[in-house]
This record gives sequence, structure tokens and C-alpha cells, in this order.
Amino acid sequence: MKIIIARHGEADPNSEDGKDSSRVLTPKGITDIEKMGRFFQTGFKIKKIYHSPYVRTKATAEIYSKILKPELETESAEYLLPGEDYFRICPLLKDNSNSDAILLVGHSPDVSVFAETLLGISGVGKSFLFTPGSALAVNIPREKFQGGQIIWFVSPDFLC
Repeated sequence: MKIIIARHGEADPNSEDGKDSSRVLTPKGITDIEKMGRFFQTGFKIKKIYHSPYVRTKATAEIYSKILKPELETESAEYLLPGEDYFRICPLLKDNSNSDAILLVGHSPDVSVFAETLLGISGVGKSFLFTPGSALAVNIPREKFQGGQIIWFVSPDFLC
């Protein structure tokens, strides 16, 4: 299976209600995610998108959904909240085939820690610096969610 692990786009540092969960994407964040979505189109047909319930990750997933038109409806997942163990989402993915591509939209440093877990790197979220909007594509056997291989790791700042 292909899992694309993505960090949400750049978000405003503050929200109107003062809650971190309510922060919205900046104009740059929106543009960056649109660029990333066009990049994803060149290699994968996304089956499903999961995202954290936070406003900025939901908005990121909605942009991806408009561009990528996933086969299944985009879904919010509590497992992708900041500070959660993202590995807990794997049981939701196990029924997909090894040729399916799934997109997960989450937060830093959790996306880094999850990437390390899938790749078998014993780190603490420092092996991959997920800047806002960046993503890592991993090929992983769905039977064990271990021993993954990197397909690519890209930041929107490197795309036209």
C-alpha cells in the first residue's frame, strides 16, 4: 500500500477564538497545498483521505479532495490529532490492497514520528522535517505496517 503522510498547510499563528484547533490556513498555505495536490496527481490515484479534526487539517484535506477526487469520502480521524499515536490508524487501513494509495493529513512532530515507525527508524520525530505542506510517500505492506520504503519526500517550496 502507498501511504502519503502530509503535514497541513501553513496556518495563521492565532485564531479568532484563541484555540489552536481553530487556526486557519494562510493564503500561502492554500497555494502550497494546491501545488502539492497537483504533484500527487502525477503518481497516485488516492483512494481515501483521512485528516485530523482541526480546522487547518480539514481545510488541507478539502483542497486535496477537490484536486485528487478520491474514490471514497474524506474522513476526520481522532487518531490524527496532535499528540496521538498515529500508528493507531493502521487498523482502519488494513482492508485496502497493497496497490491502494491513502493520504493522511496531520500535525508536526506526529507525522515525523509516524513516518519513522513505518520505516523502522528508531527516532523521536527528527529524521524528517515536515515543514508546513510537505509530504512523504511510503510503500508499506499492509499486512504488518513495518519495513516501509520511501517513494519520495517533498516540500511545496520545491514545486513550481
